[in-house]
Amino acid sequence: MLCIMNDNVKKIKILHIGEYVNGGVATYIDTILGIDNSAFDEYLVMSKERSALEWDNVPADKIYCYDYRRGIFQAVAAMKTIYEVINRFTPDIIYCHSTWAGVMARVPLLFMRNRPKVIYNAHGWAFTMQVAGWKKWIYAMVERVLYHATDCVINVSNYEYNAARKFGIPADKMRVLYSGSNEVDGNNVPAKKLFCDSTINLLFVGRFDPQKGVDFLLKTFADYSRDDIHLYLIGDAVVSTNEYKKINDNRIHFLGWIPHGEMGAYYQSCDAVIMPSRWEAFGLVAIEAMKYKKTVIVSDRGALPELVKNGYNGYVFKMEDEGSLKSVFDKLEKKCLVQLGNNAFAEFKKNFSGSVMREKMKAIYEELLSGK
Repeated sequence: MLCIMNDNVKKIKILHIGEYVNGGVATYIDTILGIDNSAFDEYLVMSKERSALEWDNVPADKIYCYDYRRGIFQAVAAMKTIYEVINRFTPDIIYCHSTWAGVMARVPLLFMRNRPKVIYNAHGWAFTMQVAGWKKWIYAMVERVLYHATDCVINVSNYEYNAARKFGIPADKMRVLYSGSNEVDGNNVPAKKLFCDSTINLLFVGRFDPQKGVDFLLKTFADYSRDDIHLYLIGDAVVSTNEYKKINDNRIHFLGWIPHGEMGAYYQSCDAVIMPSRWEAFGLVAIEAMKYKKTVIVSDRGALPELVKNGYNGYVFKMEDEGSLKSVFDKLEKKCLVQLGNNAFAEFKKNFSGSVMREKMKAIYEELLSGK
């Protein structure tokens, strides 16, 4: 156990390295920043392109942004720059976030003597994506090689851990640490609801892409007859064509992208959040819903069944089975949703809050530096 008692003791430097640091990865990093300001000094390196450039918990002089667009030649140039930054900051711990950042940071470290301790979080293994089998094994081979330049691998769910073992990633350095979310500030809870109280309001948040299952959700909902259930969708198409908005149903409402700072009002105003994903390494939207005391309805894919206990803090349905999802819709009534939402909040406080996540992450830092 590290004992850092006063300002005369040198702080432990942690260098977070990312590629495109936005969305879920940015939320993850923001949640673990500031674990113990008296003991740890944290720095951030990321692509200038498509990254969140302003951070409340990291001063500007501790943030380095490199020029980069995803591609082999650009990755080599970024690799060189990241290596130079590592030498400049001389961190005690390097924390690599996401697949490409893990490659660009760890390849040089394979040949570095007396390298810092290295933590890697894929934030969703590349070999669990819906791609050709031969690609999955190439991704796994690369990960097994880079494992030699890694001291700890963080999996964000048991689903991720089991997938890694299936593809030959050794277990000795791997940990499971659920992602967390910072608690809601009571002063920021919106006083006015955005949706009608006389209807049951379901909220979808995410990209309108096949991975997120929005096509299945809309098809099933449009074919469902209850008029007192309304579906609100926050997001839009990113990599797929947006044919979804052609559905003509007055119960379905497309809201577009909502600024992150305004999302709390939408979580607070709905009755339940629905995630019909075909694949999820974790499911941060589910955690965001739970912290606002909302029931979560999820598919049985990826890590989602780890987060939602069917009938306790939400419902789990069989993906691609319209009858299974419709049977969940049949059960929905406001009084029950309030009770399940309260259970969801209890689950959030126990397993998924930012404070719980930071305490577990701090223990991993201390263990790595103690040499155990």
